Amino acid sequence: MSYTMSVDRVIQLSRCDDFPEATIRQMFAAHKATELPLPVLATLEIPLSVKVFLALQDEFFSPEEFRELAVQFAKRAAAHDTAVAGNHFVTSALAAYDQLLTQSRAKAVQGVLAKAAMQVSGYRAAVKAMIQPDANGGVKPALQAVAAYEAVWFAGYETNGIACRNAASCAVAAVPKPQADAELQWVLKEAVDKTLARAA
Repeated sequence: MSYTMSVDRVIQLSRCDDFPEATIRQMFAAHKATELPLPVLATLEIPLSVKVFLALQDEFFSPEEFRELAVQFAKRAAAHDTAVAGNHFVTSALAAYDQLLTQSRAKAVQGVLAKAAMQVSGYRAAVKAMIQPDANGGVKPALQAVAAYEAVWFAGYETNGIACRNAASCAVAAVPKPQADAELQWVLKEAVDKTLARAA
């Protein structure tokens, strides 16, 4: 795995009229490179939302790193709402994610991993139920709270890259709109820090 993204891939993923191909190629040319690692890509003059999208692509992370980031994003999203953060099923799901990560890193035996995965599955189902109107006396939670619940639910999704990207999106949606750019910046920083920790 190279942990870099090519200029052609950046162009492919960020096609839009306001961010033309020529501009992207000039940025890469300024670095005298056709491929860049995430810490450098994160410094380019690319719109923040596009940069975050690029930063969470498969080129940059292993499945385990994606899972770790997804859990970080879910914890951050839950922390924005006291009702979500204090919900038993949310805290249990997050603890189950941490336990599964720890056991996976330690290469625990299959039986232990299977039990931890079952716990994750059960708590995720309970978290998903919290978003349904009938689980709250017929009242659906506010949109930001729903986003926080969904971030926790997505963090346990089977496909690590998708889990990470969706948890990140929900973490951003879990804050009021004026705070969205700051949250996007935080997501980008966490992604960059993850790659720097690998290199340390």
